[in-house]
Amino acid sequence: MRELEEESLAAFDDARREFERDYLVRLLQTTTGNVSQAARVAQRNRTEFYKLLARHGLDPVSFKQKF
Repeated sequence: MRELEEESLAAFDDARREFERDYLVRLLQTTTGNVSQAARVAQRNRTEFYKLLARHGLDPVSFKQKF
């Protein structure tokens, strides 16, 4: 049973990275790529937020609505 649990669960660091990336994507989708607004919602400063985006390879421009 324990082997099955270990195989089906990601390592903590991997799970944290996945959660962080998914959270950032949802924030950028909600704010249509507005980094200032997304950083405010996440309660982070913009500089730190840009570093998070870079770490996950996310470009806020790709979340902006195109008219």
